[in-house]
Amino acid sequence: MKNFIVLLCIGSSLFSYAQSGIIHYKAQMNLQHQKEFIEEIKKDETVTMSVKQQIINLYKNAEPDYYELHFNANESYYFKDESLKKEEGYKMGSKAGQSPYYTNANSNAIIEDNSIFNFVSQEPLDWKITNERIKINGIECYKATSTEILYSRQGHFYDRDVVAWFAPEYSVKFGPKMYSGLPGLVIEVERKEFTITATKINLNPDKKRLKIKPVGKDEKITSQKETYQKIAEMMEYRKKN
Repeated sequence: MKNFIVLLCIGSSLFSYAQSGIIHYKAQMNLQHQKEFIEEIKKDETVTMSVKQQIINLYKNAEPDYYELHFNANESYYFKDESLKKEEGYKMGSKAGQSPYYTNANSNAIIEDNSIFNFVSQEPLDWKITNERIKINGIECYKATSTEILYSRQGHFYDRDVVAWFAPEYSVKFGPKMYSGLPGLVIEVERKEFTITATKINLNPDKKRLKIKPVGKDEKITSQKETYQKIAEMMEYRKKN
């Protein structure tokens, strides 16, 4: 496996090295997750039938979300494309999240711009690269796996397996959300709830269109551990009140 990784890294250097680019991604809720959630809500006796039907309709009519990843040699900025948002009331999305992410390859910093906790530092994932490969939209991609440790609003930790398909053809260590740090551009991410796939790759963008928003030096950055503690405190307050 070590030899494979070394060859992969050497091979990627022979391909295009992108100094900047704009990648468009499409995120969709996975059908299996959709089915499992609907079955669970049907069995939940604490929810009224009318509310159940509303939730089921939302999931059945879930719409895709669209994002952009802008990057230069050392930084990237990932955010939701609000220009494609439909003004027709609330619609269930892909469950791939709303938060923008700033990544710095030099410092390994991954900062989420969270709507509740402001700037939150995310720990880089520990990727395991395999020799499995497929083509996604005509691009040869290699498989990498990892596990996210998440914290629920109910106050407990849980794991989520993650699969990333990255393309050594593009010597870019960035990807959507916090899914970066691989020896190639992340083309697709698979998680239980959603799949995020690159739909358009522009490695020669107009510099005026490039949007990268680093976190200001005076901004307070909260650690993941601190946010977990705040969530626990919020849930305890809700129980008491």
